[in-house]
Amino acid sequence: MAPITLLVSDVDRTLLTHDYVLRDDVASALARLRAAGVQVVLATARSPEAVRPYAERLGATGLAICFNGGWIGNLGTGEAHVSTPVPRDDALAVMAAAQEIGVVALWYGAGGVSTIGEHPLAVREAKITGESLRVVDALADLPGEPGKIMCVRADPDDDTGFAAMRLRFSARLAVAGSHPRLLEIGPQGVSKRAAVEWVAQYLGADQASTAAAGDAENDLDMLHWAGTRLTVENGIEDLKRIADFVAPSCDAGGLAVAVDWLMRERMPKEPTSTPQGGRRNG
Repeated sequence: MAPITLLVSDVDRTLLTHDYVLRDDVASALARLRAAGVQVVLATARSPEAVRPYAERLGATGLAICFNGGWIGNLGTGEAHVSTPVPRDDALAVMAAAQEIGVVALWYGAGGVSTIGEHPLAVREAKITGESLRVVDALADLPGEPGKIMCVRADPDDDTGFAAMRLRFSARLAVAGSHPRLLEIGPQGVSKRAAVEWVAQYLGADQASTAAAGDAENDLDMLHWAGTRLTVENGIEDLKRIADFVAPSCDAGGLAVAVDWLMRERMPKEPTSTPQGGRRNG
């Protein structure tokens, strides 16, 4: 097994807890990993602005993957190496369909987050990520081309609206869930997997030496590609089935346990053991 030289980690509910807290044990574990020579890259559906505070705390303000791969760049400088927005005509069609179907939709553009008409769910999501929300009256008022569109539902068990959005747009755009109440829509061909392949090549890593960690549907293709696959107990079952290691819940600092496992199993210096609280698959 090739030693790990790159870890790509999802942010919400993997790196962070369900309450969007970066635990001290997780930050410390990633610092140990970086000190051992492993490059750490965050891969998220969030915008660069929304992930930057966590990256700064981790000392990982270099390369990052945002908008599910629609933006790859340097968080410290804001420079984009790759920027693939949703074509405006497609993005407007998504927003119009969301209005028709009754789904709240947020437009993540270069100037921030916009939505059509004020809605408590939209206000809540912007507050979670610390971004200002611009409320517009009509489709034509939405600015430019968005990095992504995120649909929100109040009831995570009511799939009616999301199913309708998937049916209408999956053939022409990238559509994937990031949480039971969130549906991410981006440009066709854009994904975390494609972004991780680009980042690995850029950083001089290969598939075998790349580890990936995630919890949701939009992480699935990224983990399928990675040589070592990590998830947390709160991750979806499809991820747990393919993971090399399933760590405890994000709320219990699962990523710290996964990093300890990586350092023992993929950077071996002495006989290895499975960290308490996690389980190795296979």
